[in-house]
Formats: sequence, C-alpha cells, structure tokens
Amino acid sequence: MATSPKYRPVSITRFPSGGQTSTSSRRYTHRRLIILLAFALLVSSGTMLVFHAVTGSFSLSSSTRLTGPGCRKDAEFSIIRWGTNKNSRNSNNNGNYRQDPERHNNNNDNNGAGSPWINDNDQPSNEYARPRQALPKLNDEHDIQLPQDEQQQQQIVNRPREPLVQENSSNNSADVTTPDEEGVAVDEDESSEEVEEYPPFEESLDASDSTQYITYLPYAGITNQFYGMLRGMEVAKALGRTLIIPPITASSHDKSKQNQPWSRFLDLDHFQELTGAKVVEFHKLRNVEQAEFNQLQCRITCGFGSKRTIDFTAKGFLKQWNLNVTLSALSIDATKIDTITKALVPHRRDKYICISNTYKVSVPDKSEWERFGQHLHFTQELEDFVQAYLDKNLEKSEAVYNPKTRTTIVPTQKYIAIHARRGDFAQYCQDNFKGPKMIHCLPSTEDFAARIDVIQARLNPTGSLKGILPVFVATNERRPEELKKFADLGWSYLDHDLMGTADQLGVFGPMMVDQVFMAHAQALVGIQMSTFSRVGALRQRDWHNRKMEYL
Repeated sequence: MATSPKYRPVSITRFPSGGQTSTSSRRYTHRRLIILLAFALLVSSGTMLVFHAVTGSFSLSSSTRLTGPGCRKDAEFSIIRWGTNKNSRNSNNNGNYRQDPERHNNNNDNNGAGSPWINDNDQPSNEYARPRQALPKLNDEHDIQLPQDEQQQQQIVNRPREPLVQENSSNNSADVTTPDEEGVAVDEDESSEEVEEYPPFEESLDASDSTQYITYLPYAGITNQFYGMLRGMEVAKALGRTLIIPPITASSHDKSKQNQPWSRFLDLDHFQELTGAKVVEFHKLRNVEQAEFNQLQCRITCGFGSKRTIDFTAKGFLKQWNLNVTLSALSIDATKIDTITKALVPHRRDKYICISNTYKVSVPDKSEWERFGQHLHFTQELEDFVQAYLDKNLEKSEAVYNPKTRTTIVPTQKYIAIHARRGDFAQYCQDNFKGPKMIHCLPSTEDFAARIDVIQARLNPTGSLKGILPVFVATNERRPEELKKFADLGWSYLDHDLMGTADQLGVFGPMMVDQVFMAHAQALVGIQMSTFSRVGALRQRDWHNRKMEYL
C-alpha cells in the first residue's frame, strides 16, 4: 500500500562509507584549527601593540635615569613652544603649547663643554623644595622618537589643565611650596588657536649696547619667585652677565593677573652697591604698553619644558609682557649650577640667555642667601608705611641721645610677630602631615599662645604690665571664630583692608608689609614648613642677630 505523503519518512543524508568519511571529517577539523590559531595570533599581536603603546614612552633606559625632581640625564627632547594669540590677550585663555617638529640640534663649538656626559649626579637642594608628595606627575612625551622629515611631523599641542591645588586668598601673607598649575598634553584637533611666530626678543634690546643678559621665567608664589631671583643672580654671576629680573607676578595663590617690580619693595640700587651684582628689571628694557609681541627663546633647566610644563606664574608673565616662548633643550637637563653654566657655554656669544627655571637650581651650600639675599633691604617707602602704622597704634618710645653721633634717636617700638598661615594652607597640611607633626605645618591658636607666654616671660622677667609686648599676627585667617580668639588674647592681626595697604603699595603690598613686620620684631614665631616664615627667620638672624621661634 502506498504511503501517504503526510506520514512519509524524512530522508536521512548519508556520508559515503569507508575512508572518505574519515578524510572529510579531518579536513573540517583542520580548517577549524587554522581559523582558531589565526584568531589567537591576531588577538596576541593586538595585545602586544597596546602594551607597547602604553608602556613605551614611560620606560627609561640607564642613560635617561632621573637625577632629581624633574630632571634626567640626556637631552633628547623636542623643542616646545608656548604662546598666546594677540586677539586673546585679555581673555581667560592662558595660551597653547606646541611641540616643534624638529628635534633640538646642539651645535657645539666649545670642544666638549656642555657635553651630555657632564656629571650631574648630585641631588638638588630640598630645603625650599616642595614635599615629594606634592610634586606633579612627570610628562614623558619627549621620550617618543619623532621622524626627522619636517613635513611628516605630527604637532602635539598642549593646553593648561586645572591647578593641582586650588588657592583662594585675597590677602595672603605667605607663600608655600604647594602644587602649582602645570600643563597636560591634548590632541592637536582640540587646540582652538595656532601659535604665531613673532620677531625674536633680542630685536627689542638695544643693539648698540654691548651688555649681555640672562633672564628666567618666574615660578610659583612670591617667596619662590624671591628664591628664583637669588639663584638667577648666582647663574648670572657665574656667567658674567647682567640679570634681567622679571617682576613679581601673580601666581595660582592670588590669580590677580597683575605684576609689580621688585624695586617697589626692595632697594636694588643699594643692593648692587653692596654686592657688585649687575641686575636690571624687566620694565626698564621693555615698555609693555608699546611693545609688540616677541618670541623668547628659553633653554630648559630642571625639566621645565620637558618633563613638566611651565607653571601658572610663568604663563601669566608671558601673557602680561606680550611674549611667546620657545623652550629648547641644552645638552643636559640639569639642576646643579655648575652643570647648567657649562651647558650654556655654546651660547656665550648670544645677546641674551633665558632659562626656564631658576627656583630648582641647586647652589652649593645654599649660599644664595649669604651672597645676595641678606643684602636685599626694604625700600624706605615700605619701611615708612610700617613705621606709620606702629606710630599710630603703639606708644612711641622715648628719645635716646647717642654720644658717638651726637644725635637723638627715637627707637622703634618693640613688639612680637606671629606668622600664622591658614586658609589655603590647611588642606595641604592635613593631606601631608598627621598626628604630632601637624604642629610644624598648621599649629593651632592655642599652640601659638603657649609659645607667646614663654617669650613674654623671657623678655619681661619681672612680669610688669608695662613690660608686656604687643603681638601682631601676619595671617590669611578669615574665620570669625579664630579672629575672635586673637582678639581675646590681646593680639592684633594685620588687617590690610583697614590699613589700605594694597591701595598705597599695590597688590603685593600686603605680603611685603607682613615681611617687614616679621623681620623687625623683637621676637618672631613662625611655621617650620612655610618658606615665608623661613625668609623672616633669615632676616631676623642676619639683620638683628635673633633666633626665630619655630613651632
């Protein structure tokens, strides 16, 4: 009987019997193995490529090991340019970084001076340096080998990033070595402006004048700029050049976008008479109101321009003075002053030399203060401002007759000064100092009060009320409860708004007035971790033969 189509069995496909079935199966298996092996090789090669791209630029050979914070042994860096467009001078844009396609070609004519084999193993001084925890991350883009053909170069453009530590202080009385604004690399297509080329800076100098100059980019806050100036004087002296001193420039601490010449507060004429140093201020050579944009050529020192970008202060300086900068490598990126001066020998005929950083320069025995710093006395205008305040708020001393000079002298009033850094400093101290070490960075008002009691007892052993010295506090403290504690203890804090300091002396007047109070106090109590306090301590020691009371 015929089978109904509805119930007809399904035909089963059969392989040929015998050896043919085994051979076909093995071919199918081989094809699968080949496909799997190819896929595994593809994945493996991709992983190695990614690993090489991620780790390659961060690996340093023995010839490129670090010699200190921000420095390395060789000078295989690309030239970096920083600039700001003319049309954006008054905007909030701090400019762009551009990496030049050509690598620096060091043509020496000094028979070995400035060789990459110069020994620079000594570590830089850490007395005024930032704690290691506060150092910015290194920028190792310069380790990437770029092609030599200029037309094939890929330009890498940098832009500023947010500050590592935000500072917000309208009346700072101190500077501290806390993190400052650095830069970070971005892709070229993210840059909104091209860096323009301008006439070189030397064209703005008097060609008929045979003077040879050296200058530098200012760094960080006012005290760091002060030490950068002193170490710049050391480099200038070693090279026999005249130092062009940049003005005090707004840092990330205040962000006022202003500058003032150092001669407003320090007597540079008297300083040159005492030391024989040759200095000139930037505004004496360049009228910013009339100057066109110029291109400043700076040589890289201490990694500023290679491993890290120039900071917020340097960017502000360049923008305020209509300058773009090209940062190029020396034969070695060094911190030791002897090594730097040797590396600068090939440029001995240049009209001017600019180096990217002087604050980090290591001077033997830290002699910059003894040779230069102690001879930078305050101007008469600054001294008179402080004296007028003392005359107004304290009883004048009785006149004293000096038989040697046959003159009558009215002694300056005696007082005790405290430097109490608060505000922006608090978070830094809490992040870096714990437990009993906190008193060395952020002492409390009670800590200060205990030390003041000891000092008062020493200076007034009889305990008479008349012998109690007034106490002035230089501080950026603004919390009402803390200011009330000062008042309850009978202390007066230097309120520069009420004193009209900035109105009369300018934006950096408050900090310099604080320094005058600290320098001339009968006793000074300060903070061990603050460079601002330490400068006051040096003036106390060398000007008055007194020892500062550190907490």
